[in-house]
Amino acid sequence: MQIRQQESGKMDKGSRAGKQNIYQRKGWLLFGAVCTALSLMMDMGISEAVESGITNAAYLSIYKVLERIQQDLNGKSFQITILSLVFYCFYKSVWVKTERKPVKYSRVLAAFLAIMYTAGIAFSYAGTLHILWDSGIRMMKGYIWIVGMYMLYLTFLQLLYDLFQERPGMAFDQCRLGQYYTQHPFWATWLIIILCWLPHILLRYPGTMSYDNWNQLSYYFGYQAYSDAQPLFHTWLFGSVIKIGLQLGSANLGLFLFVILQSVCMSLVLAWSLTFMKRWETSSWLFYLTVGIYGIAPYFAGYASFPIKDYLYTACFVLFLLCMMEWTMDKEVWKNRKYVCRYVAAVTFMILFRNNGLYVYIPVMLIIMLMEAAGMRRCGKAALNVAGFTRYLWVLFPLFLSWMITGVITVHYDVQQNGPKEMLSLPFQQTARFVRDYGDEVTEEERQIIDKVLFYDQISESYDEVTSDPIKGMYHAESSTELKDYLRVWVKQFFRHPRCYVEATWNQNYYLFALDIDNIVYNKDCNVGEEIMLDYGILDEINFEVPEWMDGICTIMVSYYALLSRLPVIGLLNNVAFYIIMLWAVTAFALKDKSKRVIIVLLPLWISFFIIIAAPQIQNQPRYAFPIIYSMPVVTAYYIRYGKKQ
Repeated sequence: MQIRQQESGKMDKGSRAGKQNIYQRKGWLLFGAVCTALSLMMDMGISEAVESGITNAAYLSIYKVLERIQQDLNGKSFQITILSLVFYCFYKSVWVKTERKPVKYSRVLAAFLAIMYTAGIAFSYAGTLHILWDSGIRMMKGYIWIVGMYMLYLTFLQLLYDLFQERPGMAFDQCRLGQYYTQHPFWATWLIIILCWLPHILLRYPGTMSYDNWNQLSYYFGYQAYSDAQPLFHTWLFGSVIKIGLQLGSANLGLFLFVILQSVCMSLVLAWSLTFMKRWETSSWLFYLTVGIYGIAPYFAGYASFPIKDYLYTACFVLFLLCMMEWTMDKEVWKNRKYVCRYVAAVTFMILFRNNGLYVYIPVMLIIMLMEAAGMRRCGKAALNVAGFTRYLWVLFPLFLSWMITGVITVHYDVQQNGPKEMLSLPFQQTARFVRDYGDEVTEEERQIIDKVLFYDQISESYDEVTSDPIKGMYHAESSTELKDYLRVWVKQFFRHPRCYVEATWNQNYYLFALDIDNIVYNKDCNVGEEIMLDYGILDEINFEVPEWMDGICTIMVSYYALLSRLPVIGLLNNVAFYIIMLWAVTAFALKDKSKRVIIVLLPLWISFFIIIAAPQIQNQPRYAFPIIYSMPVVTAYYIRYGKKQ
């Protein structure tokens, strides 16, 4: 009997071992930990083997491999050992002690992120994926990176999902400040944000400028033809505020007034998002972290004094997202006049401040209208009853309002069309790489067709792997026929070398997943870009100046932002890739939990993601990702409150 029990016990142990997933096997975890440690210590470079005198070819190959590996590891063995032990203990505590199984979709997402990380290293080093398989050593490094980062990302996703499953709860001290916040959550958080930003605004007086800002002023004041190369309404608003400053006797005052205007608008929207988080009883750790990000992170505080078009567009984008959240929670919210005003204002100005707003809104608008119609049918009502018609009217009204305002500005200033080149950054960049890498395969007919749209002879030398601006600036097509012919050639060349097109887009956008690459740029002061205006004479009328006693402070501030971006934790919270990865993670969790309302709310963010892919660049232009960066804290809180399976 005892023997049978022992055998039964052995069978149970064997059965459990057979069912044990690979992430609970200590051997695999140790291997993953070593790969992760190596991933963080390696680079793409290969050392040269010392001359050995070996004449046998086979022996020489073995010697070179061993010599290069040992040189790569020279001086790093101690760090790799410590890191390997740390990661092993970390992985063991996550996977073995708790006997977890990976969250659904997390393995696919972790593999994708690991591949993107590895490809980013290749592009950063050589500008091509081919470097990964040009030698056995680099191929081996590639496998190590993929395995090591896969384990790191998978563990991160697992911990993140577990963290999001915690019960929400928020507690505040019953001191005067805590009592004031409880009674006035919106104004309390707005005051905190604006006080955190105020030193940045004052120390960078009167504000910072860019080439785009100077072009806008040259349009508004008539030194160049008013063009839709810049958003018409933002150009008008910016120019009007500067004009008010000039009438009051100072261009500096006008720029400073605009900085105050946009900072107040953004801080009000962010305070409103924190009010939502309080209403949802968001966990204290996420609430306080969000307040810290809003108030301290350079992507937020550092851009408060930069009057770029993306800033106000982002404020309206976040407000629109909050309106969508309200709508998903209560379909009868259209009866609330305050909500309707917020919705119409958010969408109208989102479209006016950047053309991207239109591309974001139209798909979302169609989904809202379809869901409203479906909801009315479920209630046994006609889809076009009075209530439904009113809702459709409010959904469509921002399109009409923005179109009307744009039309007035277009007629009044005789706006010149800039052509479709702003939307063709992606194909232009792919064509440029094709011409550079496979120019000898381009036929004479294809060359002539391309030359009618871009200056063919200048493409190869002008091609920049991280931005399409140099190629986009060559656009000179005179008819839609020439453009259609070019697009046919573009499609034909894709099927000839599809990898070339993939690399062109990937090379430009790998920063979206590169957590270890700083992607920051902060214009120093109000003098940036003014040199392009020397020939136009605008500087005789508009002249921004940093007060003499403040000379050098802006440089210190930029250095301060760069320092924060390189510090632990806060540097991660000031990295575009972190927020992009969070978008992918929250999306995977929402799909796993089958949360339709969260997926709907995420739609504008995903449209923005693909707009970034098609944009001229993301390196040194993190502003293109601001809609995602500024939205992710409140989106995360929304998922935690409403996206999880109850």
